[in-house]
Formats: sequence, structure tokens, C-alpha cells
Amino acid sequence: MAPAYEDHPQFKAVIRAAQRVLKQGVRSGYSSFDPELRIWAPSVAAELDEAFIENLDEGRGSFVEKLQRQLKGLSDEAVVLAAELLYLNMLPLSSSQLSPERKREIIDEALVLSSRPVRIPEELDAALEGFLLGGQAFLNYRWAQFAFLIRMASRLIGDRDGADGGPDLLSDPWNFREAAQEAVSELGLGNRARAQYNVLLWLAFPETFEVMASADHKKQIHAAFGGRIDAPTGDVDRDLAAIREVLEAEHDGPVDFYDEPFRSRWQGGESAQRGWLVRGANVGDENHVLLNQVPQWLREGFVSVSFMEVPRIEPGAPREEIQSVVAEAYPEASPRSAGQAASQLHAFLTRIRSGDLVATVDGDRVHVGRFIGEAYYDPSDGLQAARRRKVEWSPSTLSRADLPQPVRSSLNRRTTVNDITDAIAWLAERAGLGTDVGDEVQAVDGTVDIDWPADCAPLADRLLFPRGWVAETLELLRDKRQLLLYGPPGTGKTHLALALAEFVAGEDRTELVQFHPSFAYEDFVEGLRPQVREDGTLTYAPEDGPFKRIAEAARHDPGRPYLLVIDEFNRANTAKVFGELYFLLEYRDRRITLPYSRDSASFSLPKNLFVIGTMNTADRSIALVDSALRRRFAFRPLSPDRAPVDGLLTRWLDENGMDPTPARLLEELNRRVDDSARLIGPSFLMTPRTGSREGLRLVWESEIIPLLEESRYGPGIEDAFGLEVLLRAIGAESFGAASDGSGTSGGTDRRG
Repeated sequence: MAPAYEDHPQFKAVIRAAQRVLKQGVRSGYSSFDPELRIWAPSVAAELDEAFIENLDEGRGSFVEKLQRQLKGLSDEAVVLAAELLYLNMLPLSSSQLSPERKREIIDEALVLSSRPVRIPEELDAALEGFLLGGQAFLNYRWAQFAFLIRMASRLIGDRDGADGGPDLLSDPWNFREAAQEAVSELGLGNRARAQYNVLLWLAFPETFEVMASADHKKQIHAAFGGRIDAPTGDVDRDLAAIREVLEAEHDGPVDFYDEPFRSRWQGGESAQRGWLVRGANVGDENHVLLNQVPQWLREGFVSVSFMEVPRIEPGAPREEIQSVVAEAYPEASPRSAGQAASQLHAFLTRIRSGDLVATVDGDRVHVGRFIGEAYYDPSDGLQAARRRKVEWSPSTLSRADLPQPVRSSLNRRTTVNDITDAIAWLAERAGLGTDVGDEVQAVDGTVDIDWPADCAPLADRLLFPRGWVAETLELLRDKRQLLLYGPPGTGKTHLALALAEFVAGEDRTELVQFHPSFAYEDFVEGLRPQVREDGTLTYAPEDGPFKRIAEAARHDPGRPYLLVIDEFNRANTAKVFGELYFLLEYRDRRITLPYSRDSASFSLPKNLFVIGTMNTADRSIALVDSALRRRFAFRPLSPDRAPVDGLLTRWLDENGMDPTPARLLEELNRRVDDSARLIGPSFLMTPRTGSREGLRLVWESEIIPLLEESRYGPGIEDAFGLEVLLRAIGAESFGAASDGSGTSGGTDRRG
């Protein structure tokens, strides 16, 4: 029987689409996107293999940017085959994980390199809504998944065209799986293509394999329900098929392992895998000679921590118990020092779990291993190494000099026990422990490339801004990671900031915060908030603010950008609001301890978190912005007399089929303003109301004149800036005279 997902409206659509592209395509040889092109051919697969796998682009840029560089100059057949493989890669993913619009954009970025006008057929396009939550790791390693799909295409085509009479891979699920396993192995991808491997098995044979991207989930379900079948084989996929058959018979219907009563039986609250750095110390022997601990760790298969004054604490002890013991052992220590010691011991004794990954450093050498079992106490070698955890070390040794900067920085932390989950996947892969890297660790791998839009033309055209200016602005944001838009009122700063943010990150990964004079660090980063205990008494505990919340969300989704938009940036005391975060804005690879959570792990800013601020120069000059902040932001001016704002109103009126008089009126007004910081932006007039004389008068009297009065132009302001005065000055006294006051229906309000 098919799994319970068959009830999802997109389930059958995804299967039909995948079967058409994959099975029908391979067997016929022709494209599902362009039936006149024979793309499933050995020479085409070889061309794509040579361009993408043999000449892998490891330079700067997102997956899509690199892909475009690699596909440039290839045949139309190779380009369309690449597009169909991208389609298979993204097809099943839920719209909450990757929107259909973004899927189309990525596929179109490949198809644009074809000389033929190829588009996704309507019935295949409709299936892009998807339904499967593939996990963040699915998005992090798109290059590895794409390489796997290319190699699988070669195998499937070779199987079809071969003359050796071998098994038909598209007719037998187990032969297909064997070919997929061989493809992963020969590419040396480790676990980086594991999610795509599992999804492809299901797409090709949905009646045999689970609707599941996570190999860890498969193993956990197998462990929880393996006893329900009579003769388990140890082959997870075969046993899962047998388990499903038994459970469906018992429950008289389809089984969904992600729903109750099944989910809690295999998940069971199990902690996610993590990665740790444990630093060795130079300890004294019986002759008081300092010895390096690391060689002993590697030789005997363990790591240890000291804290000799602290008595024995049982493994798994809660934080409160450890804090109490540490406070008694170090009565003279400051609260911060005692808290750090307790945090280190709690991590080593309780937070680290069997199966977690570990790294240690010895000079230039980096060693990687896997924890085995729980913590234990062994005073036989002296109290300096009594608290231990067994480790299975990899025989491979890495050099710190060869590590990428984010990974190298993670190894620079000075405390004894450090959480380096976002860097351990890279280390484990290079040390030959790739098969030990779990999905949770892959999902937060901070070394992956950030998905970034390759073409800003759609955004520029929607904004009516010059494409070059928008491209430069996005590049500044990408490089600096902090961007500040500044200018006088009405220049659309907030509108532009949100448009940039949502174009790069999407609405779901964009957060807006507005500063004001009473806004503080505690509102923005973290602060103490009252909480009621179970016994009814009141206590205070740290609570994360919007900045820390979005940083944590970005950390757990490192392959996609997250945008924080700070509106009215200069209305708050930014030095006080940001506090020690000034340092992290510039040094993303460093970590600091936050004042309200000193006993927790140190904090850093992930590289995929970007900040856009807006600043009104009518409120405060840019020269008054804190100099430390100015060094950390790229500044982009928006002024009515300079690109991209200059001429924006004219373009908007033309776009909406409206009279150009409001644009000429604004030009005349700003010509009379003697301070560039007090110029009036076009956004006030970018509304259908200004298509009529009455609507224009309302905007003028309720919004523009008050702004000019605020700029201290005095009681005679109407004589110089009144609507009738300016209309006469530009020879447009009759503008809107015949209007009924309803304005123009075609316009769209674009104020920001």
C-alpha cells in the first residue's frame, strides 16, 4: 500500500511529474520540457558531467551563480537536461521550505542559457507546489545533490543504451538503489547527497521506499519497530517495507510515521547530534613537568576535563546541582567565573551525548572523533584527567592552516568545552567520518554557500529603479552584510528596505523592527523578564529579543539568507541598543558572552544574517551617527535629486497612465528648497489620489506643507510653496480642473 501521504493533494501530482520526467524521459530519450530535444543521451550526460562534476566551481557565489557559470557555452541539450534535473531536485519540497516561485526562478536561470525558448510545461509547473519537508540539510548541499543526479542520469542512460544485457534499473527498485549507492560512493559525497538519494528512491519507486529525506529518521523508525517483523534483514529500506506492511494490517489503513501514534514511539525526545571542541591542557606529572594531554587522549581513546577542586559529580547531573557544587568548591570566585565553570562541567557531563562528534587541537594539528557512551570518572591517572568521555578518534589528521576561515575560527575558542556544531560537519567529512555526520549537524553546517538571487532585474523593474543601482546595492549588502538607506522623507526608504529584504530572503525570513527613543538593548537583544515559578513566586530570567531570535533562526538554516530591517534607525541610541554586538557585526567569525546569559554558550552572528536600516536625514545628520557604527554599515543615499529616486515619480506616473504634472510640480518645489536634507521625496505623490486636483490638494495640505513647516520655512510658506503658486509657476493652472475628484483608478499607492 502507498503511505498515508497519498491523502495530500500534491502527492499524486508530484509522483506523476517525477515519473514523466525521469522514467518516460530516460526510456524515450526526449525532454519533457521540450519534446523535440533528445537530452537523455550518453553524450549529453557526459557533457554535463564534465562541466559540473569534473570542473566543480568552488569560487564565490551561490549555487545558482556557479551553475550558470558552469552551464555557459554548453549545448541546448545539456542545458535542458540540467534544468530537468533541477526540477527533480526541487519538485517534492513543500512550498514552506522552497516556494514554487523560487523553484521556477532557479530552473529559469538555467534555461535562459539555452538558445531555444524552453519553459516548464503547465502540468509539470502545477506540481511544483510540493508537499515534502526535506529538512534544512536538503537545501544546504544542492551542489552535491545535483552532482549525484547528473551521475545517476549517466547510469540510467548507460543502462538503457548498454548491450551487456544487465538489469533494467527503472524496473527493479533494488537494482536502482544499488546504482544510486554506487553513484554516491564514486563521487565521494559522503552524506552530503543523502537527502537527495532518499528522495530519488521514493520518486522512482513510491510503492517501495518511504516518503522520507532523512536517513536518521529511517534508522530511528527501524530501531523502534524492527521487532515487529519476523525476520529482519538489517537492510533498513527492506525492513521498513516489511514494517509498514505489518503496521498497515494492524491499523487497517495507511501509516504515517510522522503522525501519532507512531511518531512519539520512534522520536521519543531523543537529543539532536552536536559537535564539540574539547581543548587539552598542559598538566603536571609526578615530577611537576608539564605534559600535553592530547597525545594520551589519542592513544587511549578519550577526552577529559579537570576542575580539580570540584568533587565528583555524577554524569547527567542537572545544571542546578552542578552550579551548587561549583559555588561551594570556589567560594571566592566571581559569579561570572563560577557560572562559566558550571557551564563547562554541565556540557561535558550532561549535554554531550554518545554519537556526538568531537574535535581537539594540538598545535597545527586537528583531530576529530566520535563520542562513545556516557561520561565516567577514573581517578587512576590523577584528578587532572578523572572526568572522562570515551572517543573513537579518526586516524586522519587535519592541518589548521588548510581550514576555511569559519572553521578555523571555531577552533580558536579558549574555554575547555565549546559547542561547534556549525563547523563539525566540515571537519568530520575531511577526517573520514562523513558517515557519522547526522542530519541535524548537516542542517546547521555554517560552511555552506548562501542561496542568493542571481538576477535582480525583476526587483529593479518592479521598483522602477535602474537595474545597475539595484545590483550594486545588493552586492554591497552581500559583501558588508549591513546596509543603511538614508535620505529625506518620502524617498521610499522603508519600502525599498522591505523590497530588498523580501527579494533576497522572502517574507518568511524577513523581520521588521522599528527603533524609537525609549528602545533599549533589553528590547532588541535580550533582557531579564519576570516569570512566575510553579510555587507562585516571582523570578527573573533572560528572554531573547528580535535580534537574537532571528540570529538563532538563521543559524539553524545556514544555506538561506535572513534579513532584519531596522526602521527609523537613528531615533534610538544605537550604541546602547547594540552594545557588544558592534563587535560581532564586524567579526562574524568570533563569539562573545552576552551579559544576561553568562552561564550559557557564547553567542555569535551567523554569516547568513543581514541587516538593512533606514535613516531619515531630516531628523538627524549622518555625521552624528556613532563612528563605530558607520564603519560597520555600507551607506546608500536616497535623494530626490539623485538616482535612483530622481525621475521615479515621472516613471511611476507613466507606468500608471497618469498625467505627468505632479512630477513637474515636485521638481519645482525641490528647486525652491535650500537644504538637500529637507528635499521632499516622490512617495507622497505616488498615489492615485494625485490624479485629480482635489486629491492633489489634500496630499499637499495634509502631508507636504506640514513637512515644510517643520523645516522652519516660516509663516509665509504658502507664498513660496503653496499648490496654486507652484501650479502657476509650471504653467499647469488648469490641472485636474475637469476632474470629478475621484482620481485615476489605474494607479497603485507605492509610498514607503
